[in-house]
Amino acid sequence: MVKNSIVEFILKVEEISKVGLMYSTDPYARDNYEQLQKLAKTFIANQMNIDLKSSNFFARDIYPTPNVSVRTVVFNKERNKVLLVREKSDGGFSLPGGWAELCYSPSESALKEVWEEAGSKCKLVKLVGVFDRYNNVKTTGIPEYMVVYEGEILAEVNEPCFEIIEKGFYPVDDLPRWSAKNNPSQMEKIIAAAIKKETLFD
Repeated sequence: MVKNSIVEFILKVEEISKVGLMYSTDPYARDNYEQLQKLAKTFIANQMNIDLKSSNFFARDIYPTPNVSVRTVVFNKERNKVLLVREKSDGGFSLPGGWAELCYSPSESALKEVWEEAGSKCKLVKLVGVFDRYNNVKTTGIPEYMVVYEGEILAEVNEPCFEIIEKGFYPVDDLPRWSAKNNPSQMEKIIAAAIKKETLFD
C-alpha cells in the first residue's frame, strides 16, 4: 500500500512529522521532526506552488471538523466469534482500527490498520456503517466520525504492532473488557449490525 506520487510522499512526511511533534517528548526526536516538517513545507511551498499561509490543510483551525477513524469487524467462519486486539495502553480490547491517514482512502486505511494491529492481510466485504463515535457520550475529545467495515482474513502475515499485546477471536455473546477508548454499547451495536448484515449510520 505504498503510494508512488512525490506529492503524496511529501504529504506523508509532513503528517508523520506533525504526529511526532504531538507525541514525542525526546528533544532530539523533536528537533528531527521539526527539521522534517520544515523540509516538507519548503518543498510544498516552492515546488508545488502552494501558499501555506492561505491554504494549509494541516492547520486544524482553518475550519473545525471532526477527525475520521476506521474500524474493521472480522468474524470466524461460523460468525459466532469476532476478532479483537488487546491494547497495551490499558489492557482492554478493541476492533482493529485507528485514524484514517493522508493519501489513503478510508478502505485502504482500514486494511492498513488490520495489517498493523492484527498482523493480518484482509479484504473488505461490506460497509457496516458510519458513526459519530461520541454521540450521546460525555467527552472532552476531538469530535470523530468512525467508518466501520466488515472484513475477511486472507492470510496471517506478521505479529501485531507495538501498541497491541495480543489478538484473538472472542465469542460475540461473551466479549472481554473493552478498552477505555471505546464506548461498549456502541461496539456491541456495531458487531450486532455486522452479524445481521445491516448497514447503520447516525
